Amino acid sequence: MDAGLDLDDPASIDLSTDSTTTGSLTPTHSVSMTDEFDEYLDSLGLDDKTAPWPGNTYIIRDPDSERQITLVGGQLRLAPHLGNQGGYHWECIESNGWMGFRSPSDHLHIGHDNRRNFIASAKEHRPWEYFNTRAHPKGGHILLVVHGWQQWKMTISEDGSNLIETMDEGTAWEFEKVTVENV
Repeated sequence: MDAGLDLDDPASIDLSTDSTTTGSLTPTHSVSMTDEFDEYLDSLGLDDKTAPWPGNTYIIRDPDSERQITLVGGQLRLAPHLGNQGGYHWECIESNGWMGFRSPSDHLHIGHDNRRNFIASAKEHRPWEYFNTRAHPKGGHILLVVHGWQQWKMTISEDGSNLIETMDEGTAWEFEKVTVENV
């Protein structure tokens, strides 16, 4: 770029047509807006770990332990990847403006009981299975449930496998979108 060129000062731009070149002028390279937009998206770090959205299916994972919310023997647990056994895909649904997470295999919804535990036993999406999410500034999303007049957060219990409600920090979950093929 010319050192005397000031893009903020239109008078510094030489618009004369004097040239010793014949023929058409061809730029030495080109950059499309698509290239610049793709670079911008890459800089945001967006990938399959996104905010949950109704109509999609997710693996809900704790990024610290790399374990995921899974139905194991009918019990909701934080467990390592269990291969093709299943129990770790969750359909994100919506009713009455509230999100919910339902197992695609048996249609059980993640909810909470009256002892601060998260369970998956309800066949319908009702207030005990209503969720809200909040993006965490360090990545991931906090899962919130209505508890009286407050919203409590989902976190991992001290035993490392049960999921409980807390008024404290909560766990910032990763939502990895998965493609479910209809067979």
